[in-house]
Amino acid sequence: MPRFVVQQHFRQADDWHYDLMLERGDALVTFSSGVPPEDTKRLPTLVHHLGDHRLAYLELEGEITNNRGWCQIYDRGTFEWILPRNPAHVETVDEVRVKLAGEKAKGEYILRRDGKAGADYWRLLKGSD
Repeated sequence: MPRFVVQQHFRQADDWHYDLMLERGDALVTFSSGVPPEDTKRLPTLVHHLGDHRLAYLELEGEITNNRGWCQIYDRGTFEWILPRNPAHVETVDEVRVKLAGEKAKGEYILRRDGKAGADYWRLLKGSD
């Protein structure tokens, strides 16, 4: 099963966010959010689709190179791609569904492209368990 990680990324004491990273082949599809996935139960949260990250980020904790702050692992586990069936097409679809089996985030999560916010913005919400 593919793996996922949620990192809490700090740039300064008052500047932090969460990165949800989903394993796809030899890279991690990455979304940045102001809240961890399990906090999206009631309200869809705007997330930014970032460039893919290296698989090494599955284990990364501590300082990030080039003065980009530091991070700690907030959650991790395995997951299942529900939609699209072929994760190579994530960038070309309007909806992604995954089933997370983490220490904190469990169950189905839905990412829907938010055309109003811009091409790389999505809404993350909790689906069914």
